[in-house]
Amino acid sequence: MTDFLLLDFGTTSTKSVRVDAQTGTLSQPKAYSALANATGRAGRSEFDLQQVHERFEQICAYHYAQHPFEGIVLCSEMHGFAILDEHDHPLTPYVSWKDERSLETIRGQCAFDDVLDASGDAFKELTGMKPRPGFAPMNFLHIAREVSLPDAVRIVDLPGWLCRSSGHATGYAHPTMLAGLAFYDVHHRRLAHPLVEDLQRLSGVQIHLDKPADALEVAGYWAHSAGRVPIYVGIGDHQCSLLGAGLVERHTLSINLGTGAQVSTLEDKWTPQEAEMRPYFSGQMLNTITHIPGGRALAEHVGFLSELSGDTDAIWQQLAAHTIDEIQTSSLQFSLSLFPGARGYTNGGSIQNITEGKWTLNNYLCSLLRAFAGQYIDILQLFDPAQKMREVILSGGIARRLPIVRQLIEVETPYAALGATQIDESLLGLRTVAKAVHKEIELFQAQAELGRDIDSID
Repeated sequence: MTDFLLLDFGTTSTKSVRVDAQTGTLSQPKAYSALANATGRAGRSEFDLQQVHERFEQICAYHYAQHPFEGIVLCSEMHGFAILDEHDHPLTPYVSWKDERSLETIRGQCAFDDVLDASGDAFKELTGMKPRPGFAPMNFLHIAREVSLPDAVRIVDLPGWLCRSSGHATGYAHPTMLAGLAFYDVHHRRLAHPLVEDLQRLSGVQIHLDKPADALEVAGYWAHSAGRVPIYVGIGDHQCSLLGAGLVERHTLSINLGTGAQVSTLEDKWTPQEAEMRPYFSGQMLNTITHIPGGRALAEHVGFLSELSGDTDAIWQQLAAHTIDEIQTSSLQFSLSLFPGARGYTNGGSIQNITEGKWTLNNYLCSLLRAFAGQYIDILQLFDPAQKMREVILSGGIARRLPIVRQLIEVETPYAALGATQIDESLLGLRTVAKAVHKEIELFQAQAELGRDIDSID
């Protein structure tokens, strides 16, 4: 049997599809809306763990009833976590990466500041990432001060919870997910023991974490009436998308345009100072600039305009329909850093250079597109100041929705630009993992065999 179930637990939706790991043929795609935020408190974002488990069970049971599958391969949004007791019973909901409770104060203490004071400048050196309020160490410390936790707990990512809620976890996690939790030492490629020790001292709680393992390892089993199906180690959705898009060569740059956006390349000699280091696959690491205003920022502008027109889809269609010449000659100046934590954020976004006769919907949309694409073009120059790279691969839902972005990059840079694939690149990345598991080969080889082609999908 060569059939696998692929699952992407993303920020805005959950997606599933079947794959024949021998041929790479995809079938039976399904999508589910995002789970609702379970808290109404400002600055917090949580999901009910039982609902997460029930969705996983529902999807697995539906597909298995159609036809049995050999394994489950999944990816997940990163940075979120849940706290379990020593018997794997939940002590908290799933706390999303959007949650910034660590900035709140409890009895005059701010968890975000206290973690930074304990780790100092070593945080980025150890984890590869700039410290942010939504990261697990900061939010964990806040929770430990807010509620009574037992003496010892386990912190798990979303795939880790799915394996434990299924009752058959092996205790493995992929480095992309551990790094997303900010509990991974990117230089020594192991758990970030100094950070864990600091957090245990600050919280008074002993912390257990899953062990780093390759994407081809089994992290747990999904039980059904006929037996058990292996669940392979869950991987981060960003890296999974880049793998599916085909980022396997050092001469290639990547632009991933989703809710948020990132520009990345495989680790090389030249690294922009602001870039972060993230685990990847086949022994490689990524250099990446993250938190670039992406689909979330565009959606704010589209939402505002649709309040006037009453038709959100029509605004997106107008954005996609403009020509290169219209965009290049537009005149408004946009700052798209609308949200705290976004790259370049100061006091929110702005629009400048509004002059008589230029405050038109057409100029607004064209200028918005120019600013949107321009931020990525500027960052490409940071990664490749000598222009030695050869191509840019685009991925993500916004790259699919606005193919004009690819055209702008080709016109305004020396690179060949490869557009987004027909379906979510995360699903193609999961297909690569299934191929590697089935043939017992490494991931870059599996990606080379599959490429970006989609034989059929119904």
